[in-house]
Amino acid sequence: MKIINAHVHMVEFDKMIRKMGDIQLPGGISVLKDLESTLPLLNIDTLIKQMDDAGIVQSILYAVEAPIVYSSNEYVHMLCSRYPDRLAGVASVNPFAPDALDVLENAVNNLGLRGLKFHPPLQKFYMNDEAVFPVYQKAVELNIPIIFHVGTTPFGSLCRLAHANPLLVDDVAVEFPDLRIMLTHLGTLWHNEAFMVVEKNPNVFIDTAAYLYEIEEILTGNLVDRIGADKIIFGTDYPMPYAGKIHEMKDFVDCIKRINLSDDIKEMIFHKNFETFFSGRTSSTEVRASDLQDKY
Repeated sequence: MKIINAHVHMVEFDKMIRKMGDIQLPGGISVLKDLESTLPLLNIDTLIKQMDDAGIVQSILYAVEAPIVYSSNEYVHMLCSRYPDRLAGVASVNPFAPDALDVLENAVNNLGLRGLKFHPPLQKFYMNDEAVFPVYQKAVELNIPIIFHVGTTPFGSLCRLAHANPLLVDDVAVEFPDLRIMLTHLGTLWHNEAFMVVEKNPNVFIDTAAYLYEIEEILTGNLVDRIGADKIIFGTDYPMPYAGKIHEMKDFVDCIKRINLSDDIKEMIFHKNFETFFSGRTSSTEVRASDLQDKY
């Protein structure tokens, strides 16, 4: 079965430290507790080996224009160029930067990146802030999808959860019906709110990059039927540790395979939904009220 990992980070650690500058890191940031064991996973060859061990044919690398998980568009492009058959990239921009639209256009047209990633709590903005709408409109014009981090974060007081409320995405989805949107982490403890947005809006998808127990407990047949089997996309959030365990992509693949879902639905989750999301198609079909009147 073909498998695509749609949620991977390759952090530029040295640049991340320089960009953070004098930022005072609060205590209790869970990611930093596992930093020593996580750093080796940022080697590109280790990533490819994990993909091979898990049977993953392609991974999608995220640029992130934010502290802690910083990765530039150029760095993602460089890594994807080394393994063009195995890796594809997604851009990131500072949504308030004066040159945000130019940076995004360059990332797509010149660097070949295929989407746009935002981490609102680290980038400190509300997803439904109209000041950011020009960036969403540019994504529509470029025919690329947007990925929003939603839900809790492991970054302590560096973030505010209000920026990560998945209900904010409803405003974006309604305002930009042609914009393909993916929420992350099955909502990360904001599960029901995230699923509400996915169920309601035909242009919103969600990925599975959650803790393994969350995936198995939450991703039931009833939920899949309700929000749509065509809305769920496989991802692992590599190289982030989970529940005190070092990241292994194979654990996530095995987890999905264990769930009591049909092979057809698993195939949709593992690659078909991703291909729909990135190709420019959604599951929506516009219906006019007059059409319904004629029919009934």
